[in-house]
Amino acid sequence: MDTLIFGGLLATLYALHRQRSRAVLLGGWWIMLVLTIILLSHHITSGLKLGLSY
Repeated sequence: MDTLIFGGLLATLYALHRQRSRAVLLGGWWIMLVLTIILLSHHITSGLKLGLSY
């Protein structure tokens, strides 16, 4: 999943380099933001059981 997010960020950067429309750049940025939040939510709520006791 991390690789997909980095690939999406790279694609957004490529679209910026190719001077695509603002809608394409904003759309790509928002999609990547949502996917990153979902990934972060998954990692925070997963039960890794690392033996940490807070």
